[in-house]
Amino acid sequence: MSLEVRIEQLESHFDSLDSAVRSLIEITGDTHQEILATRREMREYQQENRLLFAQHDRELSEIKAAIGALTEATYAGFKRSDEKIEQLELLIRQHLPNN
Repeated sequence: MSLEVRIEQLESHFDSLDSAVRSLIEITGDTHQEILATRREMREYQQENRLLFAQHDRELSEIKAAIGALTEATYAGFKRSDEKIEQLELLIRQHLPNN
């Protein structure tokens, strides 16, 4: 094989290798841009989720407070009912003949 043929083969291999490296660089750049876009989206989702969790926490606190108030009101209502029943029992006993 002559020197010229070898040089031509080397140049051909170099061109192929150069083309492959350039293609890899382009693919790497595209991949990098995709990763950056995905990271931005993830940050946005995290921020949205933080806001949703904060809103849910507020709603749960409001529900807990409402349940607490309802429990207190129910207890107070039962207490008043018990007092009225006791008063009615007392009135009935007072009006019944002593046997």
